[in-house]
Amino acid sequence: MNQTRLLTWAVVGLLLLNLGTLGYLALRPRGLHPPGLPGGPPPDGPAALIIDRLQFDEAQQAQYRTLVDRHRQASARLAELSNELHQRYYKLLSRAQPDTAAAQSLSRQIAANQKAVAELNFAHFAQIRALCRPEQLPAFTRLLDDLTHLFRNAPGAKPGPPGSHNGPPPMR
Repeated sequence: MNQTRLLTWAVVGLLLLNLGTLGYLALRPRGLHPPGLPGGPPPDGPAALIIDRLQFDEAQQAQYRTLVDRHRQASARLAELSNELHQRYYKLLSRAQPDTAAAQSLSRQIAANQKAVAELNFAHFAQIRALCRPEQLPAFTRLLDDLTHLFRNAPGAKPGPPGSHNGPPPMR
């Protein structure tokens, strides 16, 4: 009878533990909101960090997402051009006597493309600054101090455009 009583107490204890767990799960605040919405987890990547740090409201977030989409499209075009230019540039080395005039021309085009990337990014952040309300500008200034680190280490961040590294791109 002693074992029966012990088993009864164990079953009652486990039943109470299960009920407590179910009660906790049913009554706790839910984080089931879609990413990026108030009360939900932030979306991944630099965009989420910028939205969070600048405390953008819903209207600002919508405008910001439009800016990000445009910026990504323009960045992709410049990245494609960069890759093409680097491919052509390094392909000149396949000849016994590389065409130095063509190499210099491509080098200038690569530099112009890199300048366009820098100007695109500068304009993008100027547009983000323009979205900020006056009380958000100090947070924007702090964000600028962290930009390099932010984009290098953010989840989902991609490396720079092809050709932004020190070595030649892989040949096709």
